Parts: sequence; C-alpha cells; structure tokens
Amino acid sequence: MRILLDDTPCDLKAKTVGEAIDAAAEVARRLGRLIVEVTVDDTLWAEGKLSSPKQLEASAEVVRLTSAEPRQLVDEAFTDAAEALADADELQQEAARLIQSDQYTVSMDKLNEALSIWLSVQEAIVKGSRIVGIDLDDVVVGERSINASISRLNEWLLVIRNALTDSDQIALADTLLYELPEVVGEWRSILEHLQHLAREGGR
Repeated sequence: MRILLDDTPCDLKAKTVGEAIDAAAEVARRLGRLIVEVTVDDTLWAEGKLSSPKQLEASAEVVRLTSAEPRQLVDEAFTDAAEALADADELQQEAARLIQSDQYTVSMDKLNEALSIWLSVQEAIVKGSRIVGIDLDDVVVGERSINASISRLNEWLLVIRNALTDSDQIALADTLLYELPEVVGEWRSILEHLQHLAREGGR
C-alpha cells in the first residue's frame, strides 16, 4: 500500500486504510498539522466512510492524505461560519416576511435552514477553539462572556420554539425581524474575536 502525505510518499507500513490514516496522521501531528482530506484509490472519502469500521479495515493500493496548518484551518472555518450567519440572518428575515404573508409552511423551510446553520456555527466554534487551544470559558467579547452569549442565544431560540408550539405567528415574526439580527451581529463579533485569537495561536 502506498501512502502519500501532501503528495509526498511516506515510508509507513499499513495493512488497512485505517492504519494508513492513523500512521499518516501521526506524521502530520509531529509536523504540527492536521489531516483534512483522505483519498483512497482516487476516491475522496467523506465522513461516512471515515467513520465506518468496515471501510477502515479494507485494503487499498494508494491512500493519499492532505494536511493543513491548524490555525489556517480554523481561520477559514471561522470565516465560513461568519458568512453562514449572514445567510442565516437573510433566511430568518425571509421567514418572517413569509409568515406575515400567510405563507407559513414555506416560512418553516427557511427557518429550519437558518436553525441548521446556527447548529453548524456552534459546532465550528467548539471544534475550532479546541484545535487551537482557545478556552471558551475565558473569552469575553465586549461586555459579555461567550457563556453569557450562549445563554442569551438559547433564550431567543426558546422564544422561537414557544412561538412555534403556541402557533403564535406574530411573536415568531417579530422575533425573527427585530430581535435576532442583533444576536447575529453579536455572534459575528464573537467569531471575529475568536479568529483573532486563533491567528495568535489561541492566546
């Protein structure tokens, strides 16, 4: 089995794809890098294959891995997350306008898409901060700790959930139109601050 890390052949021994990935990941770790892409016999592996014991126990002719410097990787992830929040804001505004136009079913598609973005952003923040050594418990942006911002976000998400449960379309539209834009702005500022910390190596 040939193992290539960033297009450079590695003198590593492996009988399975999983062993090849683990061995190359250790080499990358010693270089201060992280594996970001795995290609097995010219097929790019998505998360499903990478987490499948059956796939990892298989053999292959060539395992090609791409690595990245952690701070660069996290910097890009935070940039993408900030852009995604702008998309979430647009979706929330559109959902509100659809509610006001009595297009409730269509509005729920937009709202669900926005909520999915919020979950992805949260995941990016947690994983990215861990990679570069940022302790979120110690981070303060403006006058709020991140934990306080998380609590505030959860409160607004609870308002949305209650409005949905009570079928209170007026409260739901008002929250989306007038309250959440400020929350989006707050979290974009948080991401900007975390991006700065990531560039500084988590300090």
